[in-house]
Amino acid sequence: MTTLVERLQARQSTSAKHLTAPGPTDDELAEVFRAAVAVPEHGAIRPWRFLVVRERGQQRLSEVFVDDLLAEEPDAGEAEIAKRRDGPRRAPLLIVVAASPRAHPKVPEVEQVVTAGLAAFVIQSCFHDMGYGAVWVTGHPAYSDRVKAALGLAPTDHIVGFIHVGTRGPEAPNRRKTRPEPDAFVSEWTGA
Repeated sequence: MTTLVERLQARQSTSAKHLTAPGPTDDELAEVFRAAVAVPEHGAIRPWRFLVVRERGQQRLSEVFVDDLLAEEPDAGEAEIAKRRDGPRRAPLLIVVAASPRAHPKVPEVEQVVTAGLAAFVIQSCFHDMGYGAVWVTGHPAYSDRVKAALGLAPTDHIVGFIHVGTRGPEAPNRRKTRPEPDAFVSEWTGA
């Protein structure tokens, strides 16, 4: 049996193009969301929002992505339009993770956004642990007020990620990603 630390060290994203059906069941989704809302946060603000986007919603979100692209770049080429159109539909399931920060005297907005990011990491990690493939992406649509509005989010909300989830297809690479040595990022501060 592997430990949580070993599983986190082995975690790797699976490109959405390698994710196939079936996606997680409703019971599995419920378990994942129970874990996601257990992330550290203070002030009981609970700033995270999770939007589950399945087939019909993915089709509509594809249209929103294309409309958003054409509003920004009316002369966008067919390749870029196709890329935006296909984005939300690449995997059986898409989860939009957003932060809805609220004014709070002790919890600044950045901490609330970080908390939503932690929830996104937990979601992706749980799916990995359940044997699914998942990838967390952003891109221009994550920062678009038009996309936020279409999803029912406020302009002040932050989309911290689109998480594509599905079964790893047979073409999915099975290589272990090279990780940096942590020593390059860790130091001890002694106050001197």
